[in-house]
Amino acid sequence: MEMPIDFVIRSTSATDPNMLRAYGERRLAFALRRFENRTRHATVRLDDVNGPRRGVDSRCAITLQLRNGRRIDAEAITAWPYASITLAAKRLNAAIRREHEKAQLLMRRPRRGRVAVQEPRRMLRCTRNVR
Repeated sequence: MEMPIDFVIRSTSATDPNMLRAYGERRLAFALRRFENRTRHATVRLDDVNGPRRGVDSRCAITLQLRNGRRIDAEAITAWPYASITLAAKRLNAAIRREHEKAQLLMRRPRRGRVAVQEPRRMLRCTRNVR
């Protein structure tokens, strides 16, 4: 994948940051493979919300910058950092797919107030017997 990805890992008890980075790159490559020509830049943030207290505390936030200037955000909070990366990548895939389908729909729909094919107008006469 030829898109630059920034990783920001803020965790005191992070497993190996290089392994998290490689896993995140692989997950983003799977999630964005179809839409690679539409993306410009991605930022992945991993935070340990609760600190050393454990629990549901690993948050992954992915921000994707598109070529048309729009920005898509996806976030997931789970107990493990790998699971939060996976879930955030799935949510990002769903969001960019919706964005793509919406753009395709807008391109296919004729503009408001314009008729795609105009038929010749016929003059209809109303003939009515009036007494």
